[in-house]
Amino acid sequence: MRPDLTAMPRRVRVDIGLFASLAVALLLTTLAWMIPMMLWDHLDLVPIYQAWREGGLWQSEFARVHHGSHLHVAAYAVLLLTTHLSHGQPWLDGVASWLLLLGYAALVLRLAWRAESAGAARWLPLAAILLALHPGHLANLQWGWQVAVALCLVNVTLALTCLASSRLDAWRNGLALLATCVAVASFSSGLALVPAALLLIGLRHEWSMRRRLLFALPWLLLGAMAVLWLGSGVPSDAQRDIAALALYVLNFLGGAVARFGRDLAAPLAMLALLSGLWAAWRLRAESAARAWLGLAAFGLGCALLTALGREADYGVEHAFATRYVSFSSLFWLGWVGLMALLMPRAQGAALQLLRWCLPLIAVLALFNALHLAKQARDLAQRSQAIAEAVRIGGDALDEQLLRDIYFDQPEIARQRLALLRQWGFAPFEPR
Repeated sequence: MRPDLTAMPRRVRVDIGLFASLAVALLLTTLAWMIPMMLWDHLDLVPIYQAWREGGLWQSEFARVHHGSHLHVAAYAVLLLTTHLSHGQPWLDGVASWLLLLGYAALVLRLAWRAESAGAARWLPLAAILLALHPGHLANLQWGWQVAVALCLVNVTLALTCLASSRLDAWRNGLALLATCVAVASFSSGLALVPAALLLIGLRHEWSMRRRLLFALPWLLLGAMAVLWLGSGVPSDAQRDIAALALYVLNFLGGAVARFGRDLAAPLAMLALLSGLWAAWRLRAESAARAWLGLAAFGLGCALLTALGREADYGVEHAFATRYVSFSSLFWLGWVGLMALLMPRAQGAALQLLRWCLPLIAVLALFNALHLAKQARDLAQRSQAIAEAVRIGGDALDEQLLRDIYFDQPEIARQRLALLRQWGFAPFEPR
């Protein structure tokens, strides 16, 4: 039996209509601006796919830490399937990422409806949809390799949904742990879920200390094991500049709403952190605030992890990489949720400040959406030109082109492109 949409409250129909409209727009732009072949890191799938075809998957890089930072085993499993089904056409990778992103957005919308029923401002579901299906995700949706990001996001949100439940039991805690394992095995930023989970468990003041410790113990064990495994590829003697790390974190967070004006990013992020801490303190006893606090804590954790792994080598401007917006937007989702819960309780100057700040952030996020959509379009045009040059170039590809395709390693690029040609994968498919 088909659901009767006319029987739904008007506000729910508006939410679903906005969700569907943005979802379709993201799918169309993803397919229109898809990176049309395996490029850059995506070429690392070639030897893994070859090993899978030959029955030697576990002797390949499938279950190893990628370039000393990320474990992609869960994402590789998805990519092997989509690559096989599409015969090397990246559009199916993009569709898979889009479907996973819809799962993430649906969980966020569910959290927003739950918060609204607990007294949050009515605009929270609309704001949550806009942030969850933001064009900033295009940088990851259009690049098949980044299915790891969407797989991480949906599992992060599933874990936080379980942990923020009014009735957190052993089953929900176990499901959250399993979702976290998948998130970490997709993209190592999922490790930021561990401190977020410990925070949410610690905030359950209605529990005895013994019960909180019992539920926290598996998270501590998971975090320790993940750090030992993933940390094996990170240099231990790296020099850390605390000021540079802090600026990287602020740039990372601020890039989700003000990448178009980079000088604004750090001050906005600092104001959001301070106001978020204030809201978290005011709402510390509210169970409805847990999920949003978890989202904000996870986004901040991603910023810290990325700063520790990237700042020393690439500098603070690297924090504005467009693909990071998918993670930093979770911080702003959490911040918006906390503000929506706080607004009906605020009075006087605090209420007036919220009434000015929230529309300002919304306007900045809109400008940022247009900016990030243009970035995605430009990358699509660049990658399409590369694919065409590769397709018509044959064995006589320009050395500099090969260096651009795979990190100044032209021979590896040449070998992997030869396999793509042999298999008839993009951009060598019959025309």
